[in-house]
Amino acid sequence: MHLFKPPMTMATFLDASRGTWLNRRSVHHLDHQDDEAADSNLVIEPFEASDPVVSKVCDALQVDASRAAGGGRFWWESNIKKSVRNDDYAAVIIDVPDTDDSSQGFLLRDVGYVEKKAVISTYAFAQDGVLTITTRYDTNVGMERCWFVTDQVRMRVSSVQCLNGVSMTTYCTELRCPSDEDIRTLAERARATADAQQKLGID
Repeated sequence: MHLFKPPMTMATFLDASRGTWLNRRSVHHLDHQDDEAADSNLVIEPFEASDPVVSKVCDALQVDASRAAGGGRFWWESNIKKSVRNDDYAAVIIDVPDTDDSSQGFLLRDVGYVEKKAVISTYAFAQDGVLTITTRYDTNVGMERCWFVTDQVRMRVSSVQCLNGVSMTTYCTELRCPSDEDIRTLAERARATADAQQKLGID
């Protein structure tokens, strides 16, 4: 039996997150007691430190690009219109790990989740693999926790706290979507199994 080992560094976390995920989220606005629920696809593409976007984001935030260890591109797309990328729902993060402890460090983001500007977040992995990301904006603080249940399921919980208290919480369950290659491989295996059974006279 394969036992999933949760990632404990941002590099391994991004690599484990590679691909397309079905994002099922529920948003609760505490200021007016209103809830939202929606599904979308979350696409994650990790990249190496040599990617040109690293120096671009590091320069914007006045961080030495030589400290970066790669990063990832994220974007959200409709479940119906797949592969249609909208830059209004996209972001790039750059990983700058702590030199003494790779389980923590900084994330440089080209566009913030709460405020649409470049921002620096801190991150840390707990011993159980739960990742906590904290982002401080001018007027509020965002906190997100994310963890893998298995290699096929992720969970995310986030909150935005303004000067007068928590104003929004979000709960997400993310399920890995099989790629076209995965589907073709499964179909070929099914056909091979059916052919073998037919030769053996097994219904």
